[in-house]
Amino acid sequence: MNVLLIFLFFAFISPAFGESMVIGITPTAVQIPGGEKGIGFDDLVYSSELHKVLVPAGHTGKLYLIDPVTYAMTTIDGFSSSAQFQKGHHVGISSSDEGDGYIFVADHGTHQLDAVDVKTSKIVAQASMTASADILRYVPVNHEVWVTEPDEKDTKQIEVFSFVPGVNPSLTHTMFITVPDGPESLTIDYTHQRAYTNLGDKVGVLDLKSHSILSQWPNTCDESRGTAVDEARGILFVACKEGKAVSFDLQSGKMLSSIKVGEGPDLVYYNPGLAHFYISGAKSATISVIGVSAQGRLSLLGTGIAAERSHCVVGDDQNNIWVCAPHVGQLLRYKDIYPLIK
Repeated sequence: MNVLLIFLFFAFISPAFGESMVIGITPTAVQIPGGEKGIGFDDLVYSSELHKVLVPAGHTGKLYLIDPVTYAMTTIDGFSSSAQFQKGHHVGISSSDEGDGYIFVADHGTHQLDAVDVKTSKIVAQASMTASADILRYVPVNHEVWVTEPDEKDTKQIEVFSFVPGVNPSLTHTMFITVPDGPESLTIDYTHQRAYTNLGDKVGVLDLKSHSILSQWPNTCDESRGTAVDEARGILFVACKEGKAVSFDLQSGKMLSSIKVGEGPDLVYYNPGLAHFYISGAKSATISVIGVSAQGRLSLLGTGIAAERSHCVVGDDQNNIWVCAPHVGQLLRYKDIYPLIK
């Protein structure tokens, strides 16, 4: 499979902060085949088990697995597809996660949650979703898949499915978790056995075992977006659509720090090895690398130029940053050149 690598170089610009500054990181663009006229990207995930970036490629009907070093791509087929790109991410597949030797994928075209056997790259189990999916995450401690469904008018919810692996794997709907004014984003914290999602102007803290909302903290956002967590140091991160990142203490819910970033952030990623927080601005077309101190203080380390509507970002174990460029069907890959924050 041919991979088109386009090297982009920029001197200086800073639409995120209203003044020129030196750009510290520049991207290599990795073209998704068949996506030249656009792909409705939403959720990017890095699988540390597979050592691959998981890329649900919207209307193409394919899930791409990309090697972060060689850019080599493998694909998994069998999902719904559309001949043409449609603005947004409600066509085909847009969210996935991996665990226990399976990849879980939400398909908008069929309204199915699919489980794919990694060894065979085949769909081996399915379950119908009640509503349109946004983000899904696998919770291995419970053998569950949690799917956020924020678009229902009457019921904002997380739909929970139990998963049974083995010779005859199965997916079964088990419950709904009612999430008022949400759920926006979904982050799983294995250390503390919690999940985090935004409920309008609050962060919701959910217990993985009881499936209940333990507490709600003001997130200080005019409009909340992505979440991420530093499990070891007990710090939660929230992105605000107006162009702000905020950190919170996991024990008390107290705000620790905030910082201005590019406008229009959505999904975010935290690199625990470097203590760096990555946040892309869909409106400002930038990627910001933010350092996080042991006390949760946020400081801007550097920025890079991204793309219009580049609202999804993920990191890998090679200290690369991957940002989606939906209108051209590319992923922009940056090398994180900044030092470890202690």
